[in-house]
Amino acid sequence: METDTHIDEERGGFLDGYQQEDFIPDYRTRAEEKSTTEFPFLGNLVEQNDFREALRQQLTMLSLSERALLLAHYLIDNLDDDGYLRIPPEDILDNLAFSQQLYATEDELLEQLETLQSLEPIGVGARDLRECLLLQIENKPSQTPYIQSAWKIVNAHLENLGAHHYDRIKNTLSISSEELQHAIELITKLNPKPVGDNSPQLYKNQNIIPEFLVEQNEAGLFTVSLMKGSTELRLSSAMMDKLEQLRKARRQGAEKDSHGYLKSKMDAAVWFIEMIKMRENSMLLSMQGIVQLQPEYFQSGDAKQLRPMGLKDIAAITGFDVSTISRVTSTKYAQTDFGVVHLKSLFNQGIANADGDMVTNKEIMDVLSSIVAEEDKSNPISDQEIVAKLATKGYVLARRTVAKYREILHLPAAKMRKGH
Repeated sequence: METDTHIDEERGGFLDGYQQEDFIPDYRTRAEEKSTTEFPFLGNLVEQNDFREALRQQLTMLSLSERALLLAHYLIDNLDDDGYLRIPPEDILDNLAFSQQLYATEDELLEQLETLQSLEPIGVGARDLRECLLLQIENKPSQTPYIQSAWKIVNAHLENLGAHHYDRIKNTLSISSEELQHAIELITKLNPKPVGDNSPQLYKNQNIIPEFLVEQNEAGLFTVSLMKGSTELRLSSAMMDKLEQLRKARRQGAEKDSHGYLKSKMDAAVWFIEMIKMRENSMLLSMQGIVQLQPEYFQSGDAKQLRPMGLKDIAAITGFDVSTISRVTSTKYAQTDFGVVHLKSLFNQGIANADGDMVTNKEIMDVLSSIVAEEDKSNPISDQEIVAKLATKGYVLARRTVAKYREILHLPAAKMRKGH
């Protein structure tokens, strides 16, 4: 590598760890409010993020129609804790139809996504790292030095940048080493996580209403059921009688038009009820698949008993698409004998340890946290030293993987931990 295009390890590493498979989005649809007396076992804490409220406040300053405002608010609800919109538009539209009975087009949704992406902090609402960085570059004054080169690098050479293939970038874009260096300096000052520094806040007196109930009988077998409220969707008997009367008395003119109109509405209602039943069935089968793969955890409630499990594993059991499993699990909770569980927290990718046994990411991160907690704060250990210590415990990881786990745990780099 040429010395005039050298970037130190920390600067180059800011791109690592953002392309992850089986990403489970963190969004929540509005649940119907229920009294605490109906579910006395529920906790009274729910996780919220201040940045979402700040975005909503910014929306009040814009001249938006009621429909546009509803779509924009719903997009905000679907942002993950880093400010990204990881959910495909078609899945959001599907959830809108089910949860809000609002039918919108993809063009309408994308128009409000542009509105969301115009808010502060710049980069919020991006669908991937590339879009996040491009939004920040495009927001800078046009006269910013090397801005065009930075835009081209992010737009077409983000993978090469992350892999430090600087010569490839220079040759493709026909730029000098100096211009490349300055463009990279501009890029590394961007924020890959628009709201990543906002820590979740807990607010009291807001109940989580679980969608599932997991129980274990005396024989040790688990049963899974949906926790439905007292409201059940059904066709109006009065409207059905009216439709039958119109069918029997159908003639030319107004009554024929009335029969056609009412029948179309009844057909739509039947379709909607069937879709709800299909959705509930997919929810139930997915939850049963999770319990099937995690019996030790649901028996003990000990997170250390969780097996490595990804969305693909549940998809293989149920026959559903991974996107369906993601929608079912990312916003749902289950009531168990040991408390309310967020289904998202049960998904852990795994690696093989030195003995060949699969262990979860959570187990590895727990060990990593212990190693950092026991270090000499006057001389913190580097990521490479953490790699060596993990290896002695049977966990063989690359330095880049350790850096990613450390970032997830909000542990700063060694030089930033000194004295803390």
